[in-house]
Amino acid sequence: VYRIALAGGLTLFICTYIQGNFMIDRLPPLDGTSIWWGKYDILRKDTLLLWVVVLIVVIAAMIVLRKQKFVHVVMFISGCMTLMLLVTACSTVITSGALHSKLHLHVSVEEEFEMSADNNFVILVLDTADSREFTSLLEEHPEYREIFGDFTYFENTTGAYTSTLNAIPFILSGEWYENEGSFQDYLDRVYREAPLWKELKSRNYQIDLYEDDIRAQDASIVDNFDNVYFTKVTPVSYLELAKQELKLVGFRYAPYDLKRYCVIKEVYFNELRESHPEGSDSKAFTADNTAFKEDLAAQGVVMDETGNRFKFIHLNGAHAPFIYDKDANVIGVEQGSYRQSMEASITLAANYIQALKDSGAYDNTALIVMADHGYNGMGEKEEDFLRQAALLLIKGRNEQHDTMQISEAPISYEDLQEAYVRLLDGAQSDAVFDWKEGDTRERRFLEYAPGNEKHMVEYLQKGHAQDLTTMVPTGRVFDR
Repeated sequence: VYRIALAGGLTLFICTYIQGNFMIDRLPPLDGTSIWWGKYDILRKDTLLLWVVVLIVVIAAMIVLRKQKFVHVVMFISGCMTLMLLVTACSTVITSGALHSKLHLHVSVEEEFEMSADNNFVILVLDTADSREFTSLLEEHPEYREIFGDFTYFENTTGAYTSTLNAIPFILSGEWYENEGSFQDYLDRVYREAPLWKELKSRNYQIDLYEDDIRAQDASIVDNFDNVYFTKVTPVSYLELAKQELKLVGFRYAPYDLKRYCVIKEVYFNELRESHPEGSDSKAFTADNTAFKEDLAAQGVVMDETGNRFKFIHLNGAHAPFIYDKDANVIGVEQGSYRQSMEASITLAANYIQALKDSGAYDNTALIVMADHGYNGMGEKEEDFLRQAALLLIKGRNEQHDTMQISEAPISYEDLQEAYVRLLDGAQSDAVFDWKEGDTRERRFLEYAPGNEKHMVEYLQKGHAQDLTTMVPTGRVFDR
């Protein structure tokens, strides 16, 4: 019995080690997307093959080796593997900075809907809103042209990165991150000294940043934003936190058929955090669409302040899971779709625009409604993660049209920093970019699989932003 127990333990140890370290490349991403496990059935075959081969080898060793020698071999192999795991764990802890105290920031909702009677500049980011889907929806929803009647829709816009992690810092700063140097240092630099903050401060703008996860670790950035505070974070329940951590480990190391029971979402961890901010009694901002919709309906937009105001508001928008109907009501993932989530995103933008009009702050507000990146389905091939066709609509202060304008100018997110300055100067949307319809250019995009940001592939968009066939890899990759 003892030998059988040792054999079973060794088999379990070896198989879970291999699964957690060498068989994770093809696992589905834990990005909130509903996982269609049928696409990953090949992993079941790999798992079965691994376990059968290891089990046969262990049983053969148990039969061939004498009792005490088999015990010594098992102990030796287990000891070596344990040592490797300890070395890896220690190295990870040291290099990741886990031993250092972490800066926690509280992003408050205070003054989210308070506008100035002077000048306002708002950037409303709808996560994962793809311009191809919006173009398609224009045929089904002609009322969108009225909702965005004073805007220019830049249909031929190429984003910069595949996912939010890199896209938002680029939108704020215009600075590329190419996996060179510390990503944390890059983030800190963006939130500390992006040109946009300096420009806004020089014009005496109050800066409010509504982003539910500022990953910066530089305490000085708090001075840049009027609604960001230091906070202490404690778990609501250590037991529930341990359960979620255990599921995360299981997703990586467990056999294939058990992984589906170990799926976690970031929101679960967020719900287990209790924040104790210093200097604010307001609740924390959340990117949740429902929270924004309900808070806007309850409070409305108020224009009773003086001085210039800037607001950056990042919502979940059309990001997975797709749980909204076209009116931004929660319907559940079984009934939801990406198209409905796009419609819900436009509903949120429409509600905000109407609230601005009702408050009287619409005309003196420069407003950008945009995506951080586009969407190209839920595949697993490299081209599925291009997501280059990002939504971009712009309205300048006091800008008016009979209907929404559509521009085919070849715009890149590299052009945004200059556009911000021109909007602050009072330019209308047709004058914020130098590029015009009929111009041709190549636009850069860095692609990676979400969760594998350490391997970026450079593409050039040589045609229309919405055309995947003209996205051409340059051969350059950026690894860290």
